[in-house]
Amino acid sequence: MDKKISLDLAQQHYYLHISSAQQQSLFSSVFAYDALLSSLETHTDIDLYGYCLFPDGIHLLVLSHKPPSYWLESWLMHYNQWHQDTTGETGYLFDDDHIHQVLIQPKHLCKTLRHIHYLPVEQKKCSSPEQFLYSSYHDYIGTQQTGVNTETILATLSPHYGQRLRRFYDYMAIANTEAQSVFCSGNHDYYLAYADAHYLMQARSNYQSKLNETPESEHLLTWQRCIQCLVENNGLDTENWLGRQRHHSLPDAHFLLAWMFTQIAKGPLYIAAKQLNIDETTLTLKINSIHLHHPAKYLRYIERSWKTATV
Repeated sequence: MDKKISLDLAQQHYYLHISSAQQQSLFSSVFAYDALLSSLETHTDIDLYGYCLFPDGIHLLVLSHKPPSYWLESWLMHYNQWHQDTTGETGYLFDDDHIHQVLIQPKHLCKTLRHIHYLPVEQKKCSSPEQFLYSSYHDYIGTQQTGVNTETILATLSPHYGQRLRRFYDYMAIANTEAQSVFCSGNHDYYLAYADAHYLMQARSNYQSKLNETPESEHLLTWQRCIQCLVENNGLDTENWLGRQRHHSLPDAHFLLAWMFTQIAKGPLYIAAKQLNIDETTLTLKINSIHLHHPAKYLRYIERSWKTATV
């Protein structure tokens, strides 16, 4: 599974499986479930289509308006900070190295939702999906509202509004016949995607054409503005932020710059890699580990500084 390439495209559906680190519990109380679902409901970069929440892992079906790399890490950090603030615990909750991000072609959304709803049954936590409390199944049958966009999948199951609930019950009454591996690692030989080859080719082509609409000169201007913002608010020189000189207080300043540019300013990774003369794979690993080496409070300070500077 891990040998396949994870796609990071905008305006695509994804099945996300995010495990806890070292099997620790992600939810300290019933209020923690509400807090996580509320943060998903109010998140502007996604539409939530389905979920199933376990103490040691969360399963989500989303429409991601931006590439998941733009929002997923910061969303996890936001919830992690909420957890720390409410429990007094320290450390990071999530296993970032094993997040499964599978692109789902729209025609497979119903099957993927059914897979998610049947996970508690497969794990022997209950005998039917409706018996499990922390699942979007209850949104679809109308007994709860947790911010799930049910309209898209219900309309797919039946074009007639009055028949949708019955059709949902009928559809969910029968478990998937597809192998678990299809949903966990996709059906493509190279990519983590449950989709036809033609659909993937078109999706990647459309996203690349949109990226090319932004001139590189504009990205470079954003890069310079990031450097200026960091210099003005953190006291180190430009040479430190570019990694040409190291400062004992912040030896990874250049990786912080790359994190700010890609995660906060939403610049493309290739620009940061080119400017720092570091390959994209190594830089991605360094960016993803920033939250492990710097307090969340400091990272939020950098984010606020950028937002203030660009108002």
